[in-house]
Amino acid sequence: MITYTFTNGAVATLRTSGTEPKIKYYVEVAGEPGQSKAEVAEVAVELEAAFINEFLQPGPNGLELPPPK
Repeated sequence: MITYTFTNGAVATLRTSGTEPKIKYYVEVAGEPGQSKAEVAEVAVELEAAFINEFLQPGPNGLELPPPK
């Protein structure tokens, strides 16, 4: 398991599945006081996309992405 902590306090954790040939990741974002849930969710979605594209690089690494949520 590898955990990355970003300067904005967000955390992304990357791990392999113990039973399947999968890479799993988790993205955590905490909002600032007064920030709406929708604003925090938008930051989380942006971080997830950046994490996938920059760290996992699905195209060059031949990774299959799950269907969009």
